[in-house]
Amino acid sequence: MTAERLMDYRLVRQCAPTLAARKVGSLFCLEKDMDNREPMCAILARWNRDLNPSGIFVRVVAERCGRSFVYVYRRNLLKQLVESADNRHFLKQYEYEHFEEEALIANLTHRISKCHCFPHEIGLFLGYPLEDVKGFIVNAGKNSKSTGYWKVYGNVAESEKLFRCFKKCFTVMSSLFERGYSLPMLAVD
Repeated sequence: MTAERLMDYRLVRQCAPTLAARKVGSLFCLEKDMDNREPMCAILARWNRDLNPSGIFVRVVAERCGRSFVYVYRRNLLKQLVESADNRHFLKQYEYEHFEEEALIANLTHRISKCHCFPHEIGLFLGYPLEDVKGFIVNAGKNSKSTGYWKVYGNVAESEKLFRCFKKCFTVMSSLFERGYSLPMLAVD
């Protein structure tokens, strides 16, 4: 597998539900010099060139200790997310005042830079239910009803259904990629 194809496979393995239009966004980490020979700006430009026509965008939202944290998101799903009055009210508590895409991503990046880890509202940007994000904050990550791709504090049945869907996305997308599909071919419109 070429170095470029290997980098694409990392994106597929980490972001399959986002590629499949089942999740607003995904976040993953790349070691700057150890993971690739291609400069980060070239990787991002190539991924955006391949994925933007399907409404998927790729941004670095943090750089720490030689790592780049890459946010892959669906523009239309992010827009839908912030059209919810409940989500806007929640985000306003964390210094979000403007809800256009660029402002949201800039504010998220700023909030990440101020935190030792990641600000908890990032769960919304990753497609976690608001009730679970709030529950995580209130309970300091403890007392969840269930755990899968995130800690569940709300509707367990609905979240576990999503977990199964995401697992299937990872399996199907990885298999298709291994059979030769390209990123544009995997990006569901």
